[in-house]
Amino acid sequence: MAIPLGFGLAVLISAVGLGLGGPVLAAWLVDMFDLSPLPTPGVLQVVAGLPWAWSIPIGALLGVVGGVLLALNIESEGLRLTVATDHIEYRQEDREGWIERTDVATMYPDGHYVVVLDPRERIRVRLNADGVSRSALASTMREHGYPWLDQDPFEGDYARWVDGKPGFTSGEHRLIREWRRKRRKNTGRMEAEEALREAGLVVRCRGERVEARRAGGVSDGTDRRSAAS
Repeated sequence: MAIPLGFGLAVLISAVGLGLGGPVLAAWLVDMFDLSPLPTPGVLQVVAGLPWAWSIPIGALLGVVGGVLLALNIESEGLRLTVATDHIEYRQEDREGWIERTDVATMYPDGHYVVVLDPRERIRVRLNADGVSRSALASTMREHGYPWLDQDPFEGDYARWVDGKPGFTSGEHRLIREWRRKRRKNTGRMEAEEALREAGLVVRCRGERVEARRAGGVSDGTDRRSAAS
């Protein structure tokens, strides 16, 4: 696993700062406890008494360990994408997927996400591509013959969703509520979007505003854009 140079430098600087400032902060806290009726925690007394010759290496070690754990967490949540002319493979957190080229009608960026639409205008998958170069991703997709667009082709079809708003069934409101609740975690959001896909709904956020549209060929008994009024 390669850790970016900037990330490594930030960890090193933070670690040295911890080593330099830790004893000073601990000594101040010991003084505060001495002025109060509360007993002083033993660990604070130990840290306050550390000379810099010890505190800096210890702080550096703690900083490196914390940085490695953070890097491992970032790596586990990051997007891994394999692009071939006939399919796409992805892995995000504990979910893996394979998408045939014939199942990709459109791809476009949406904030730090990449959205794949199927031929019925539904979300096939929405991937968290935070940290991935958008220009490099767009170039790769186009080189492999995928229909990459710079924005959502159905931008004008969305309308603000409010729980209970006419134009949606009670079941659709329930699905959108579930998506809103899970949207900040990749795995939960992807599961909720699978249910929305089956219902022919496409949902997104603009700030705290939830917007929805109906996918092509799906109707709730009214005009497919009735919810967009």
